[in-house]
Amino acid sequence: MSATVAERAKKRRTACARFRVWLAACLTLADISIEHEASARDAICRAAPPIEPTSSVDAMLTTAEAAQASPLERPRARALYLAVLARDPADEEAAVGLARTDAADECFALAERGYRDVLARSPGNVDARAGLADVLVWTGRWREAEDVLDLGLSHAPFSPDLLARRGRVAYLRGDPATARFFLSEAEHVAPLDPEIQQARDGIFVGQARLGQRVQLFPSGYDDLYTTDTSAMFRWQRLRFEAGAQIVARHGASRSSRSGPIRSTVVDGRPTFGVYHHFGNGAWAGGAVGISAPALALPVRALSLSGFTPIDRRFSAQLLTAYWQYRDDRDVTIVSPAIGIAITDSIDATARYWLTSVIAPSPSGETVVEHVHSAGARVGWRPSPRLSLGLDYTYGVQLERNPTATELLDLRSHVVSVLGFVLLDRSFGLDGAISFERRLGRGRAPDVWGPAVEIGVFTRW
Repeated sequence: MSATVAERAKKRRTACARFRVWLAACLTLADISIEHEASARDAICRAAPPIEPTSSVDAMLTTAEAAQASPLERPRARALYLAVLARDPADEEAAVGLARTDAADECFALAERGYRDVLARSPGNVDARAGLADVLVWTGRWREAEDVLDLGLSHAPFSPDLLARRGRVAYLRGDPATARFFLSEAEHVAPLDPEIQQARDGIFVGQARLGQRVQLFPSGYDDLYTTDTSAMFRWQRLRFEAGAQIVARHGASRSSRSGPIRSTVVDGRPTFGVYHHFGNGAWAGGAVGISAPALALPVRALSLSGFTPIDRRFSAQLLTAYWQYRDDRDVTIVSPAIGIAITDSIDATARYWLTSVIAPSPSGETVVEHVHSAGARVGWRPSPRLSLGLDYTYGVQLERNPTATELLDLRSHVVSVLGFVLLDRSFGLDGAISFERRLGRGRAPDVWGPAVEIGVFTRW
């Protein structure tokens, strides 16, 4: 027994050492790649084709502004701005346009230099200050962005562009109350601006939700009925979450003194969590849940999770959890995820779950079995108040509270279509339609289980 334990410990140490080496190599390569990409982009932004100015300055500026929208036309826009600056190096509109073009091509160092040159001559230039704040946010310098915007508001206190950006930065830094103040001021100044309305719609300090989910399976399998209630409240940089979940499993035959009967198993689980939002847009925290009578759900469920932005497009999230069941089975879960903003309205997330089930064997030894699951989700926002998504998961659908036995014996393909609509600023609906194919292990047949979920929520 001791030899087996020692061998396992040695294998774990070897695996950890290999993982650290692999992680260090990946981080080194990523750092080299980022530096190389940044220098390559700067070279591209500097290599603008020369253009002979053949029209008026106003015409060239109008043409350059229109060309900024297309990545293929940005070299032409850059050349036009440079041609205007060759005529008049102090032309602020051309200098701001050139910096905006550099920022669109992610040449952030050049863009920042251009914006700061304009502000050195004209501290009250709203366009330059708004553009500089955007660059600072995209490069993760949140505190500097706040200072730049505060100084700009001292020159132009009623600028909707600066007010809206100040609100967005406050929200990203974990201060929704301040964010709502600045965005409300921006909306008061520019009530018809759709971007400001969209940003204001997304700022709230509290939410309450009620949801119902029904999943049906063929005869001989449990149908699942889940009721979720939850509430969230933000205070300064803290986020408090509380909820209650009732899961009813009905339909499968279970043994009894009088023979097999179709029974219903009902479990309830209250949860409570606290999370802290950091100044760079990241957050971290934990939650605890206790089930009763815990016939199918874990008796105790503890989790720690965190999120951090990596750069302008990428973000990372990590979830760890510990579930303790009544039948002396413990479950640990590690789930990393990577998110990418493909465009302003399309994003994608890839997630992996490593689930370890720790259970006693008939011989009295402790056996650890690992279950691997993976999934991907694509989201699309066709309008500010409507979001749609498509999700695929293979393995164990951990969000649906599988029993300890299902963790070991169940594998599924799950495809879900998701929807979210904000009917007004304080009320909305969300829902999902899922199709699960449970793979039979051994002689068990494959079965299909469609599911429908609908939720209503209110925000304040």
